[in-house]
Amino acid sequence: MPKTLILDIDNTLIEAMKELQPRSEAALRRWLARGHRLVFASGKNACALDDLIALLNMREGWHIASNGGVLAEPSTGRFERLACVGARSERCMEVMDALFIPYYVYTLDEIVVNRRMPQDQIDHLEFLKDPKVVRRRSIDPQAVVKLLMFIDETDEAKVTMLQHQLQPEFLGLHLVRTSSLLLEIHDQHQTKAAGVQALAEKLKLDLNELYAVGDSENDISMLEIVGHPYIVANASQSLKDRGWPQLASCREEGVADLIDELLSC
Repeated sequence: MPKTLILDIDNTLIEAMKELQPRSEAALRRWLARGHRLVFASGKNACALDDLIALLNMREGWHIASNGGVLAEPSTGRFERLACVGARSERCMEVMDALFIPYYVYTLDEIVVNRRMPQDQIDHLEFLKDPKVVRRRSIDPQAVVKLLMFIDETDEAKVTMLQHQLQPEFLGLHLVRTSSLLLEIHDQHQTKAAGVQALAEKLKLDLNELYAVGDSENDISMLEIVGHPYIVANASQSLKDRGWPQLASCREEGVADLIDELLSC
């Protein structure tokens, strides 16, 4: 019986600012060669998965992009928009401009900015295989999937100020921390759980039979609904507090260990 493994990418499968390690690549190839399904569930845009999918020679398969905002099949170019910020991004941009908080606007295939941004931030996003950052004076609010800011997790004052001024809950939005450096604005229904549920319905999968691995706050909803949730040892404390089974860290290739264990069953 084929199994389905759903993987977060950054700091779960691949350490931030690094490449996929050889042992993990070999494990993923063995998983696919045995006829099992591999699904990436990422905050990245769908097109940002292209390199990894090409590396593994995955000719078909749906993946979860934009933290559950989009279901995508990169091999065919098909996608389904599930939940995105859209027109409400206009209010978000007004508030962040007033607070002098720089931001990146994600559409389906671009990251758009309307001002000069620090080169180290652009390098960070492009190293993570996100789409190329483009500068454009006007941004179409309807095309916005999510918004991203570089706000360190220790800068609680800035996050509190943004929360107070934006009041995202009244807009049907929420602030989500996706790493120690990155804070994002999503639709309130834009979660990896929503992406997993949509995928399960499309492919007629039983949620109780799915395996998933994550490391950060935006993975919690996904891990809550699958039958076999796992976290890596470098996961945030909020995930460790849930008591989910813990693998070796991303750096120690805990995902590869899990695949070896599942293939031996």
